[in-house]
Amino acid sequence: MNNTNDKNLLFSSNFNKPLGEILVEAGLVSLAQIEIALHEQTQSNLKIGEILALHGWIKQETADFFVEQWAKLVENQQKQPLVYYFKEAALLDDQQIATLLKEQKEQQKKLQKKIRFHNIAVEKGYLKRITVDYFLASLFNIYGSGIFSFTKPYEILRSYTNGETNFQRTQLSSAPLIGISLKKVVLDESNLKGANLTSCNLSYSSMIQVNLALANLNKAVLTEVNLEGACLNQANLREAHLERVNFQKASLQGADLSDAYLLQTCFAAADLKDAQLPSEYPYEVYYDSQTCFDDNFDPVSAGWIRQD
Repeated sequence: MNNTNDKNLLFSSNFNKPLGEILVEAGLVSLAQIEIALHEQTQSNLKIGEILALHGWIKQETADFFVEQWAKLVENQQKQPLVYYFKEAALLDDQQIATLLKEQKEQQKKLQKKIRFHNIAVEKGYLKRITVDYFLASLFNIYGSGIFSFTKPYEILRSYTNGETNFQRTQLSSAPLIGISLKKVVLDESNLKGANLTSCNLSYSSMIQVNLALANLNKAVLTEVNLEGACLNQANLREAHLERVNFQKASLQGADLSDAYLLQTCFAAADLKDAQLPSEYPYEVYYDSQTCFDDNFDPVSAGWIRQD
């Protein structure tokens, strides 16, 4: 998002957001970790922050900070220096702060210009850039380029944990969905253009006419997924597990399928122009007379099986 008003909307509901969603947006946990915590929460009386802390993914003090203090601090017009909030959130301790302040002083003396404390914290690996950006946006209305609302992905994970599977026509364009597992779901006609689905597992799902153009599906597991009529132009499917996937009438122009596993995958009437395909096929791959290939690719020589 480049529009400041649109960005303000992402943080206007900070007070009502679930802890897990806040932690993901702040880059402190991943969606895959939240998915695990949500599942474990259904089998225990523990709070989401307690589960995340028990796994060692965050400190309990960090969870308590966002539950007890965050909304008040965001609303308070009298702001403290940014480092104050990092300390309160147990993201930096006194020793780390002292080390960074010393480094800040040395760099400013050497370069003869002002150096932001939080930039040094990121440079030295104490904080993630996404975490700094989240604090700046939430507290000071200063927005970086990596701001993304996780409201919809979080809602889907929570609903999926509660047994819901129908998520058709969902808007998830550019969503960072790395490592999530959503098996046997319905995502028909959803928009996942540019989404990052690296190492995700969507096996046995229906994704008819889904927009996955420019999406990153590297090492994704899509066993028996129905992608009929889907758009996967310039999608990254390298090393993806595509066993028995239905790509009938799908557009895969410019898609990268190198090193993908295509056992009994169907490309009937699919458009594979400019697609990068695996070099070897020690298994059955299906196509028909309407499948479009580049002129230099011979499916017969490659061992593909024609089904008309």
